[in-house]
Amino acid sequence: MALARMTPVRMTPVRKGIGLGLAALALAGCGVRPTGVVDAGEAAGGLTKGLRIYFVDETGRLQGVSRSDENVRETTAVIKLLMGGPDEGEQRAGLNTLVKEGQFEVTGGGSRLTLRMPDTLIDPTSVSDRNLTGQLVCSLARASAVLDKSERTRPDDVRVTVVPQEGGELGPYVCSDFLK
Repeated sequence: MALARMTPVRMTPVRKGIGLGLAALALAGCGVRPTGVVDAGEAAGGLTKGLRIYFVDETGRLQGVSRSDENVRETTAVIKLLMGGPDEGEQRAGLNTLVKEGQFEVTGGGSRLTLRMPDTLIDPTSVSDRNLTGQLVCSLARASAVLDKSERTRPDDVRVTVVPQEGGELGPYVCSDFLK
């Protein structure tokens, strides 16, 4: 058996150019160019159907939970649900309510509501009072959308003005003001 002797191929400038071009083409892949980090905001959450009420978790953030809307005939019904607090499983998950007994009156309808709370003092600079307000605003906005049989009211469009015992009107607020 004879061994073939290989002679080295001399790389001419043209061959080097072709080789580099093919290597660049292979590295380019399908033509998608690399980019830096693109900030696209928060992850999409999407809107869910039906009634949701909002509780506060251990980190101080609002968390929406689903409830049956069978017995909700008016927006104030969600305040009673909030007063009842989270169920056992929600409590184990660290959810709590800041809505306590007291007088609550909701007037208006559709995308404009006014919540009067003559028994409640609210300090807009207090984190706890901000969460209390958020629970009420978000839950009322969702109830208002659920109660709109024309389905034209979206929870994100409902504006709630809060009138506490002292300090004048607060807001109007939308739920997204509290979900940051």
